[in-house]
Amino acid sequence: MKKKLLAALLASAMVLSVTACGDTGSEAGGSETGSSSSQTQASGGEESKESSDAAPAEREEKTVSAFVMQSVTGESGIWQGWGAKKLYDDLKLKIDFDPTGNEVETKLQQYLVAGQLPDLVGLKGLDQAQLAMDADLLLPLDEYKDKLPNIFENEMYANAVKYSQDFTSNDTGHLYLMPVAIGPTAYNSLNWVPMLQWDAYKQVGKPEIGTLEDYLDVVEKMVEYKPVTEAGEKVYGFSLFSDWDNVSALEISTLSFMYGIDTEYVSPLMETNILTRETKSLLADDSFYKRALKFYFDANQRGLLDPDSMSQTYSDVEAKFSAGRVMFSWFSWLSGSYTSDNQNNEEKVDGMASVVANDMKLYNAPEQTIGRNWYFAIAKDTKNLDAVLELLNWMYDPEVCFYLTNGPQGVIWDFDENGEPYVIEEDIVTQNTELLMPEDIGGGAFRDGAYSFNTLGPQAATVMDNGYTMSYRYWPSWLRRNPTLMKQEVNEMMGGVNVLAEYLEPRDMIADSTQAVNMITPAGDDLEIVITQIGEIVKKYSWQMVYAADEAEFESLWSTMTEQAKQLGLDDVTAYYTQEWEKALEIVKEYE
Repeated sequence: MKKKLLAALLASAMVLSVTACGDTGSEAGGSETGSSSSQTQASGGEESKESSDAAPAEREEKTVSAFVMQSVTGESGIWQGWGAKKLYDDLKLKIDFDPTGNEVETKLQQYLVAGQLPDLVGLKGLDQAQLAMDADLLLPLDEYKDKLPNIFENEMYANAVKYSQDFTSNDTGHLYLMPVAIGPTAYNSLNWVPMLQWDAYKQVGKPEIGTLEDYLDVVEKMVEYKPVTEAGEKVYGFSLFSDWDNVSALEISTLSFMYGIDTEYVSPLMETNILTRETKSLLADDSFYKRALKFYFDANQRGLLDPDSMSQTYSDVEAKFSAGRVMFSWFSWLSGSYTSDNQNNEEKVDGMASVVANDMKLYNAPEQTIGRNWYFAIAKDTKNLDAVLELLNWMYDPEVCFYLTNGPQGVIWDFDENGEPYVIEEDIVTQNTELLMPEDIGGGAFRDGAYSFNTLGPQAATVMDNGYTMSYRYWPSWLRRNPTLMKQEVNEMMGGVNVLAEYLEPRDMIADSTQAVNMITPAGDDLEIVITQIGEIVKKYSWQMVYAADEAEFESLWSTMTEQAKQLGLDDVTAYYTQEWEKALEIVKEYE
């Protein structure tokens, strides 16, 4: 089975460019990870404990290579900035990041075919992690408990470790995959939230929005009001990107989360309704995915969709948001620097503001006692065993995570006379890509703490020993700070509430999820090959449908896509995940 899968990966890798995989973007030999497993066990295990425990000044400087699939940054090379300085000061380590960006799944396949992984791997989803386990390329972390006390001796991570060993270890009982985002879900930490450019929305009268489709009329009026930016650049109602596509057009399918429908965690080929606990195929004729495709098709028919959506990257879209060229955002955090640049401008209060349709039920992540299906793992054949073990242990140290999330005490934040933490440098925090941190702590932007890892071990809402959350975003002082001019206006529109959740909860507009979405066993090798093949069909025809000439072509393309997917084995995929979902609903009872 494994040979069949690797053969399929090799076939796909041969027809794709391998230059991205080979270019590590560094001069420190970040791709040099290819020693044999037996050599690693011998050389790594024999590194002296004295060197491991030595003070940083006495240590030998080492560089660890990393490939973090879940990272949203396209940056690569040696980690820079204040977070990197903290690591160097603590352990005299540097991280050489292999590039992520476009087609990270393809890059992972190329690593697997070569039989080599970078020292530290961030795996985006259990299906990707399963491939690495099947290829026998991951280190059993439980055999190094003495080197990983922050993981194995912290009660915070106990359920996550146990679940990973019991259910995501290929039935070996080993800990190959260490989950991230472990702990409680924060109040008001909604990810999928529709947002509109606030000034343009005000100028067209702040019309009430009843359904998803109502955004088309509203955004059309907004673009008529503001067809170009002050710099003369064309403004679009909607702008998408394709470099995060896996087995569907991801930035299209993700609209489902605004209606409490998961199209990612159970399977990107399934729609799982969190409220009804029902699941069905993404390509069912009454699926939300078809509705989302039709939404963007209609946007394109009206001239509201950025014509580059099918080919551009996340970075391209982020730059357009920063320039004020996009009216609608589907992520609570996707606004580039546009919001931070404009929300306190007294001449024109602006930014991306939450404007939720009346029929929506926004997906709220579950309490993550077992973490989410993103993981960190160590390459079995790493040449830097002790160093990468130290790095992983460092990454799961709650105090380190606190530092990387909030910056250094006395510089970015501090305690007041009552012992309550507060942010000193609000501008640096809110404009986290624009203003630079002090050079004496390493420089860089505020986001250069945890950004390269995307998500740390504990959830941002985890309560620390000091009685406050790990992230400043949920400190009482931050929540009650003087609201920006835009926030004041948005709060007034929502009836005087201070946060979005206070508006949504009494209106029954939040869909609370279940950890069962993180408990799905990946499909076997044969079915994974089928899923990959179906994914190529779905991505191809989905974008064609968005840009179809008319509704007749739209429907014809849908029929062709679903027919070809069925011929490839869509019904088998649907049956498998329906069964696994039912199992997960039973297993989760032990953890919720």
